[in-house]
Amino acid sequence: MELISQPFITVRDYSKRKFEPGYRTARILPAAILLALLIKTLYPLQAEAQIRTTLFGWEEETRWMITDRYHNYGGPFYDRGLFRFTTPSMTKEHDIDLITYNYSTADDYLWYYEPDTSFRTFFGSFNLGQFIQGAEVRNTVPVGGRVEMPLHFVRRYDMRQDRMLVLLGFNFQIRENHTAGLLHTLTEQKPDLDATFWYRFGEWQNGAVQLEVTALDWANNAAYDLGQRRGTDDPELRRHELRPWLFSFKASSPEYNNLRGELMAGIQTPLQTVGEFEEGSEESFRDRSRNRYIGALIEYAEERFTVGFNWRYRYASFSRENVEEDFNLAVDKGNRQIESSLGAFVALQRGHFYLHNWLWRTFNRDVQRDEHETRHSSGIQLYPFDFSENRWMMRNRLGYDPGERGFLLAVEWSADYRNFLGDDYEYGGTISKAIPYRGFYRFVLTSYNERLTLMFGYRFSRRAFLMVGASYDVDGDLEGGWTTAHVRDKPQRFDGGFGRLMLFW
Repeated sequence: MELISQPFITVRDYSKRKFEPGYRTARILPAAILLALLIKTLYPLQAEAQIRTTLFGWEEETRWMITDRYHNYGGPFYDRGLFRFTTPSMTKEHDIDLITYNYSTADDYLWYYEPDTSFRTFFGSFNLGQFIQGAEVRNTVPVGGRVEMPLHFVRRYDMRQDRMLVLLGFNFQIRENHTAGLLHTLTEQKPDLDATFWYRFGEWQNGAVQLEVTALDWANNAAYDLGQRRGTDDPELRRHELRPWLFSFKASSPEYNNLRGELMAGIQTPLQTVGEFEEGSEESFRDRSRNRYIGALIEYAEERFTVGFNWRYRYASFSRENVEEDFNLAVDKGNRQIESSLGAFVALQRGHFYLHNWLWRTFNRDVQRDEHETRHSSGIQLYPFDFSENRWMMRNRLGYDPGERGFLLAVEWSADYRNFLGDDYEYGGTISKAIPYRGFYRFVLTSYNERLTLMFGYRFSRRAFLMVGASYDVDGDLEGGWTTAHVRDKPQRFDGGFGRLMLFW
């Protein structure tokens, strides 16, 4: 891939515009926090249900990326990182779409800490022909004595995943506060079956610790060996030389003096696997990968007032090399990716009105190496690259919720600010950073996205609600994502619609 030497877009230079994402965001959230504290001080609040958040939704999605690799973008042989921080099919508004459409961490708290009989879904416009979509159904069925059978159906579609997954298991109540179980994935891909053995002490509502061991791809080599005996050359098959395991845990503390916390982590043991065909060649290759994650949350909640902080970290490393010593196409490349995110949440409720504020400040780094290939254009080394950024994402919502049956109304401000680090590049008459990475992922990265969303819905009961919304594009899609140049003289304002449904029974 090469950058063309002259811009193919209509460029309007706004390099003199002063825009500091960090400073701008840093002004907005403290103002919201001070407003919440002022209202709380001036107007005593009645004792009602506390607002809580959780990282369990983030932890579960991270586990799906590790365990269900065939349904990640690009499949099991994708060579640009397990967690798909950026993919070629993304648009520059992909991640702010997920902020707007997806469940909030407060929604997740209800999902993971309420009984297991529940359904939730969201869908929102991605482009003219596609929705970003998510859906889950959970049910736990008693099958006799101290044994239960949990059923969990998962559907996810965005530009990181196209996931259709069923999880089936058995829970055994050893004695009070001691539970063990097995959870198994069911999917159409035979090599991608995973079995998780777990033990939990306590119950999530009152504090618990769960230890997990997952045998990843336990049927992979059996499927490969059967194909070899039959003489079947299936490009989807591979043989693990080192079988991967995932060791993980998650914990939730009991509440003490209005404080509670969560801690979770997972580490995948080294995976070493041999695939049959490298792209553009019929020669075997060997892949190696390591992955890990950790998350922590601490939260203080009074009646109608909550403030919390969290940290999320993910690391992925990957390498690919030739298997045979005699080869036509030399392959020795790899990458490592780091995502480290600090988050804050502030919530205030008075009567039926509420104010929720989320903020995340994330450091991303994506380092690509290649021992045999380099690409240059106009004196710039485009590949391999070393990309890093500081990213601010926020979601601020003011709304009305009757609590019982009645109409819902909310207005939400969402923003995604990206401060690319590293050297400056001159391109098309403008000065931009991260040109190699932005050229590798055409029109995906842009320095800022801002939108205002109006939401309207109906609460059928405390345990069921429907919400729909439409967004106004504040930034107008003026920046094209290639450089910091405007590509339109007239802004585009409609930013898509969405729906969200959650119910428990």
